[in-house]
Amino acid sequence: MKFTEHRDSNVFAVKQYRPGLVKINDRTLLKSCFLTQHQLIEDWPCANLDSLTEDKLMEIIHLKPEVILLGTGEQHTFPDRTLFALCARHGIGLETMSNIAACRTFNVLSTEDRDVVLALIIDASPVPT
Repeated sequence: MKFTEHRDSNVFAVKQYRPGLVKINDRTLLKSCFLTQHQLIEDWPCANLDSLTEDKLMEIIHLKPEVILLGTGEQHTFPDRTLFALCARHGIGLETMSNIAACRTFNVLSTEDRDVVLALIIDASPVPT
């Protein structure tokens, strides 16, 4: 799905998403990543939901967002409940959804200038489209 919106070019936004690929501004990424409006961390070492550990989530928590939008792949899947508890202890909401929904939600919340992080788990072997 292609996203269209006129925004400040100094702010990161999802321009396109399809299985195995996300386009952030002018960068095309094929691996898991996370971003805020002003920071992009490419090649986040989280190839699937089972590999999401507290340490990997702490990389995001250290950014101190209001909410973390976790795209769990093509299907909405819930991570281990200890990860929700970890975020709650830091006063951060953790919302999980499919990658496409997470991308759309990130774009909406960031245009409202909300302090949000989008974390996408991108499977290296996507389902063909």
